[in-house]
Amino acid sequence: MGQTSKKEAKVVLAIFANGRGFGLAVMKDALTVISAYNVTIRKYPISNKEVLERIKEKVSYYLPSVVVLEEPKGYGSRKSKRVQELIKKIAAFAQSKELEVHQYSRNDIRFVFSAFNAHSKYEIATIISENIPELKPKLPEKRKSHEAESYAISIFDAVSLAITHYYQA
Repeated sequence: MGQTSKKEAKVVLAIFANGRGFGLAVMKDALTVISAYNVTIRKYPISNKEVLERIKEKVSYYLPSVVVLEEPKGYGSRKSKRVQELIKKIAAFAQSKELEVHQYSRNDIRFVFSAFNAHSKYEIATIISENIPELKPKLPEKRKSHEAESYAISIFDAVSLAITHYYQA
């Protein structure tokens, strides 16, 4: 099936920050999800300080070797200034813990999934759920053009970041 590597498998923590909290995926390899879920901050207005505290908890719980984030100013990204600042703080925190930090743009993600003929967020989420069965129940319905994006899609955004990391590494 391929070469076996003597390198120890690195636990990757992918964080997809958004306006309401973040999607999180912890993975051992491109198709092995240890955990994937959303973290919602219910206190309004949402402060980066509170989100960062929750992320610090997750990092100390999962003890990843690598942290993967979206490139907030990369091509295809539409992050608010608050979320852009949050991503910078997450990267700085991870580096202070001597973790590898990698950032990928939406365009990088689309490039990786274009090999599977998936271009939209929903198509990417569908490909992920077909290949990682434990995520299939979390796949939201396809939205209509007038509907808001399902919050559950950020789980798939985090997983797509991790998969992009495995394909680009």
